[in-house]
Amino acid sequence: MGSVIGFIGQFLGMSLLGAMSIAPLPSCPCENLSKLHVAAVRLNSSVREQNNTEDLFRKLNVRHRWQEARLIRLSGVRTYKLENDKDKIVAEEAVVVEYRAPTTEKFTTTAGKGSGFVLHHVFQRLMKAEEERVRVNKDPDSQITPENYALEIVGTDRIGNSDCSVVHAVPKRKEMDLFEGKMWIDNQDFAIVKIIGHLAKSPSFWIKQVDFVRNYQKIDGFWLLSREEAISAIRIFGKERLTVDYRNYTVNDF
Repeated sequence: MGSVIGFIGQFLGMSLLGAMSIAPLPSCPCENLSKLHVAAVRLNSSVREQNNTEDLFRKLNVRHRWQEARLIRLSGVRTYKLENDKDKIVAEEAVVVEYRAPTTEKFTTTAGKGSGFVLHHVFQRLMKAEEERVRVNKDPDSQITPENYALEIVGTDRIGNSDCSVVHAVPKRKEMDLFEGKMWIDNQDFAIVKIIGHLAKSPSFWIKQVDFVRNYQKIDGFWLLSREEAISAIRIFGKERLTVDYRNYTVNDF
């Protein structure tokens, strides 16, 4: 189980604050955003693509700051589930999560079944680690920047109602809290809609690779996590699958 703990603690055990860093800009004109547009000049295609990518991520940063200033309270229901390589559920736990700005998060378990070890030493450890990240205001999504990644727009796609730019992200360092993969970014809200990838560095010699998918949903003007799935390939022991489902969000309900 150490493989699961190592992976989740580094990446999938994300705080709601981190998840909510993916929030859109307001629909009305934004003065800060208007200053981000690159002046029209004659450029060769490679320079133009680089400027487009840099411009996109500057807009993401503006959106991130906008969200941080407006998110005050959040609650929701989260379900953790761990399955083995035979698709058998090892353990499952449902919790109510409550966030209060700027650095308070609380988990309340409502149901649990399966392995007591996983429930108490994996899921509970995840929650404690997440509470600590929120307390010190360490936002995982804030690391998705050109300083940490080589980023390139490689195409366009549509997910649900979102027209997206598809961005290939290559980490500049081999670290467990960085990844290599693709991101789908909504071209209107400048929010991440989906990420597919694998960890840049394995948490352990025993883990060959950790692949993951993260999906987001738009609720009350904020893009919040809807589902995370991670599969870790363990030497000798096969694969483990962790899923985290998010539902019943309530945002800024005073």
